Amino acid sequence: MSKLQQVAGLKQLEQLRNLYSRDSKYLKEFYCLENYLELHKKDAKLRNVKVYVLPELELGLFVIVDRYQLFMGCLESADSEELLKDSLSQLTWFGGLQCGSMPHRYFKAATQVIQANKLRLKNLITNSLFLSQEKALQFEVNPPVGFYLKSLSVKDAQVIDDHWKWSEPGSLFFMQRQIAYNICVGLYEEENGELVAWCVRAPDGLLAALQVKDSHKRRGFGVLIVKEFSRRVALQGLDVMTEVDQDNQASSALFHKMGFQVIGQCHWLLTEAENGNFQWPDGE
Repeated sequence: MSKLQQVAGLKQLEQLRNLYSRDSKYLKEFYCLENYLELHKKDAKLRNVKVYVLPELELGLFVIVDRYQLFMGCLESADSEELLKDSLSQLTWFGGLQCGSMPHRYFKAATQVIQANKLRLKNLITNSLFLSQEKALQFEVNPPVGFYLKSLSVKDAQVIDDHWKWSEPGSLFFMQRQIAYNICVGLYEEENGELVAWCVRAPDGLLAALQVKDSHKRRGFGVLIVKEFSRRVALQGLDVMTEVDQDNQASSALFHKMGFQVIGQCHWLLTEAENGNFQWPDGE
């Protein structure tokens, strides 16, 4: 069994990302690696982020441990499932670790390792959605009178985390980091500067945390935010990806109306320990 090792610098991370550019079924993995590559360019000493690979880089296997979130990928082959299982078994598992936005092809290996570590498991199934940069560049974005769009600021992170469905100890730091280093869009009232709608780019590169305050719903602000975010991503030469819970019909309809296409199924695997989950301290 080959031993996992930390990725050796930006060049090796770029080589790994490029392995996933050869087949469109690996779009999720490609944009995950693309986002972490850009994060490392902006901050070479990202705290509590480890990118693991095998000595045989051409196999394409990677595991990213970002505090309590874990992302993975492996180029499919006759041995890829066993290879991924062996690699995941080398990690230190703890209650609260999440396998985030994981393509279905990794489900069996990941669940077997989680069960072997005697952790309880909650499986949330999502649809993975895709919009080409060409379509995103066609969006026309015109905020209504009395409102303006701009990049989020780090001071907005608390409001966003307070409204986020998946807020938990440690998630505020994620929001602060993503806002500081990535494309994140907010809609504000001109009169008082109140943030009323927003979305951020998640650690794996997806459009995430799309939210409109209850006081401003049913005014088309969600569509406005998605269009502006998508346009900004496309201006960087990138396609746009997001995911939606399979039972969230309202969000699915919104993205479908805007031209997003379902390209696959993903899983969020949320682990729980019998003796309680590890709690990340504030600011870490």
